[in-house]
Amino acid sequence: MCLRDLRDRRRRRREAGGRRPGHDLRDGRAAGRVSIALILRRTRLEHGISQLELAGRLDVSQRHISFLESGRALPSRSLILAWMAELGVPVSVRNAALLQCGFALPQPDEDTQGAEATLVREAVRRTLEAHLPHPGLAFDADWKTVEQNRGARWLSSVVMPGLWRTAGGGGMGLDIITAIGHPQGLLSRAREPEATAAALLTQLRAETWSRPALASRVEWLARALERRYPGRMPERGRAVGVPYFSFVFDTEFGALSFEVMQSVFALPQDVTPASLRVEMWFPRDRATSEAMARHVPLAPALQVP
Repeated sequence: MCLRDLRDRRRRRREAGGRRPGHDLRDGRAAGRVSIALILRRTRLEHGISQLELAGRLDVSQRHISFLESGRALPSRSLILAWMAELGVPVSVRNAALLQCGFALPQPDEDTQGAEATLVREAVRRTLEAHLPHPGLAFDADWKTVEQNRGARWLSSVVMPGLWRTAGGGGMGLDIITAIGHPQGLLSRAREPEATAAALLTQLRAETWSRPALASRVEWLARALERRYPGRMPERGRAVGVPYFSFVFDTEFGALSFEVMQSVFALPQDVTPASLRVEMWFPRDRATSEAMARHVPLAPALQVP
């Protein structure tokens, strides 16, 4: 074999991922190639598109498409996103492909805002309305509200009236981090605000791991809370990942006590840092429940005979 042939052979092996065909199942990384290869091939075949046509749409060679679908090469993150977007693949399949290759899931500014997002928002809105008269809200990865039901709007006007008026009273786009740290904000009428503040700060600091854009606002919040409660903030809040906490507010309507539950509005395989978060507030006692029913009557369509 001449030197030129040997070099060509080595070059072909590098393009194929550095392995000979047939060796792709011998370690975990190669097994991952087979899995992502199947995902890519199936999504293409299900849409009835040839390798040549898809290659033209993605501006890559047909040879590269072939290597990807045979497990001889791994796709880049950008190619996976382009492949899935071009074929209109469901979010769950796209996420599975990204995770299979060890890539991060899309951030809010990368995710699409089309018909699927509109359907999600409508489903969230109906869920919050069904929770009436109790407070319910939805917020995005930047901790800004995108939906609030009438119960949440009424409670906000009661526990932080000054900030609520400044925000316009509609609740859309309210910066929750600002509301926590503001002297006239969410904690201004809360009992034991230090413990609640520490719990929320713990959660927010954990979220900066996957959402670095939050970091500067979270550090502002930490400084604001330390100024308000000097030396009184617990060293640690609730455990990271615990999706519930409690609030007790002293108001003109008496003490209002709530258990707050956070969840993500998505299928388990579709959860990303960009997913909408839904927060439901449940009365902890009869007095709170009666106060909510008295001041936030149900809409006629939701009243039970």
